[in-house]
Amino acid sequence: MGCGRWGQNHVRVAVGAPNVALVGVVDPDRAQRQQVAREHAVTGWSHLDQALEDPRVEAVVIATPATTHSELVARALVSGRHVLVEKPATMSVADATALVSAAEEQGVQLSAGHTFLYSRPVRNVAAWLREGAPSAPWLIRSERLGGQRRGDCGVLWNFGPHDVSLLLHLVGDPVVEVAARGHRFPGGGHLDTVTIDVTFSSGMRGEVYLGWRHAGAKRSLRLLGEDWVLRYRHGHLDGGDVMLLGGRGEGPAADAALTAGCERDRRGALAGYGEPLRVQLEEFVAACRSGVPSLTGPDHLLAVTAVLEAAEYSAALGGLPYRLAPFAPALTAPVSPLPAVHEFATEEV
Repeated sequence: MGCGRWGQNHVRVAVGAPNVALVGVVDPDRAQRQQVAREHAVTGWSHLDQALEDPRVEAVVIATPATTHSELVARALVSGRHVLVEKPATMSVADATALVSAAEEQGVQLSAGHTFLYSRPVRNVAAWLREGAPSAPWLIRSERLGGQRRGDCGVLWNFGPHDVSLLLHLVGDPVVEVAARGHRFPGGGHLDTVTIDVTFSSGMRGEVYLGWRHAGAKRSLRLLGEDWVLRYRHGHLDGGDVMLLGGRGEGPAADAALTAGCERDRRGALAGYGEPLRVQLEEFVAACRSGVPSLTGPDHLLAVTAVLEAAEYSAALGGLPYRLAPFAPALTAPVSPLPAVHEFATEEV
């Protein structure tokens, strides 16, 4: 559902995936809907309910404006369909919890479109941290800068799900505190830049810097250890990715681990790995068939939403930290649904 720019990317990967049959597309814009439906010889519907009446439909991909996600996901889940929803899946823990409960009641899969967790270089970094890093990192900093201002949500909820999901996946510890500051530029209805500080139960720190306006797009990740640093930059050098390890641990073994499954272009940048959006769809379909949640399934969706909601509360209060009730991001094992974000304790600030 949703035949805009990103929705058409989902259509493209669905058409090319060997284990998927695209049945139809949904969009209230008649011209947009008909163009995509004609191009791929599928049915075009103006409303989601029409698609949900079709018995061929087993699963739905939702790529509509952020403010519509909760309602549309709920309707698809209640109809007994599996759902892959673009980020942000929801913009509140209450809505996220309700959707997870609906999926559990119907016995269907719910997965969030946190696409970067399906990127081979990111997966290599995660595996290297678990198996090859000389020590645990002290700090992980993620930056996502440059993009078009949106009307349906601010930069926190549009960019933030990617970076928060990365931090939770790479660290794997419970988040205990979130603090954020945001700025709204003239003419904007939502936050245009946000900085987020995340504290994990182990004492490890995460920093996220998000902004619409930047001289070109920047998507970077930096991990700092006691005597090593790992830098990863996505989409640099004409689409290639840059991965650099310095300090203790660098060498052929680390290089092989961090570049596994990738090719090098003529400038040495990483390329040639599977498109993350396609990998995400294929693993979502596998989850639908097996009943085992995907990497960005319900528990991860809840964890990311809780951190972003806490950041939104903190930014509204000028950066006052919010403490979260303990929870574990679901990386290898299921966890119970998250409680609502706790109000900050004044005496602790």
